[in-house]
Amino acid sequence: MRQFRKSILALGVAALTALLLGCSEPSQEAEPDRVELKDKAIFVAGGSGRAGRYVVERLDARDLNFTPMTRDRDAAVERLGPAFSDMNWVEGDVRDAEQMKTLLAGMDMVICVVGSRETEGPNGPEFVDYQGVANLVDAAVIAGVEHFVLLTAIGVTDDNHPLNKLLGNALIWRFKGENHLRQSGLTYTIVRPAGLVDDPSGEKGVFLDQGDNWKDIFRGTITRGDLADILIASLETSHSHNKTFEIVNRTDVDPGLWRDVFPSLLTDQELDSDQAEPAEN
Repeated sequence: MRQFRKSILALGVAALTALLLGCSEPSQEAEPDRVELKDKAIFVAGGSGRAGRYVVERLDARDLNFTPMTRDRDAAVERLGPAFSDMNWVEGDVRDAEQMKTLLAGMDMVICVVGSRETEGPNGPEFVDYQGVANLVDAAVIAGVEHFVLLTAIGVTDDNHPLNKLLGNALIWRFKGENHLRQSGLTYTIVRPAGLVDDPSGEKGVFLDQGDNWKDIFRGTITRGDLADILIASLETSHSHNKTFEIVNRTDVDPGLWRDVFPSLLTDQELDSDQAEPAEN
């Protein structure tokens, strides 16, 4: 029977090896797939969250033009520390559709790292992970955003995932948010991490997979720093466009190699087409 699951790492290594063997001298030409961020206006929704802080730290370290959003600026700075006080914070709530339209005007790119912290009610998954994301996506369409990067989670395609019972169907609502983005017409990247931890980043490799084989990496983790690097790197290459992938730290993968894997990832359209083909005996 045909095996649909692909080892993205192996594909990336093969592609990189072929490139190295085929080039006797380094090319002086600019990388055609590279997107320069220095002239882009980047909006970070959820910038004061546990994952968002790593994103804004890295954007700030590179002196890029970014606008982080939080519900309460003063509370965010108090929690995150004085290093965040000079950032160009804007206050906003993804649940407010009209507010999102105003805040995204003039933005070129979006990194969305919002996530519900409650299991029900107005701050629950339905209104944050789905409707809030949908509001942000719709505002991005109106603003003419070039690229929208969305953070979700492994296991979102499985309605029976045990976390749905514990977290108010959070994964189900996140998957609905993913699909709203896919159907929007925006250029997008969807990143589904394993469990997030605050360990030092860059010390372990990152394995990229596709197909939401979440049971294989359910007990795995990835540092929030590595996640932030991947979210930002997704904006910098056209090889990430319209692709969804899962990420997890692995000790048997060389740190940094993940950057060469993007070209080997399949687009969502290619994944759907591939998995729709009949099995071969």
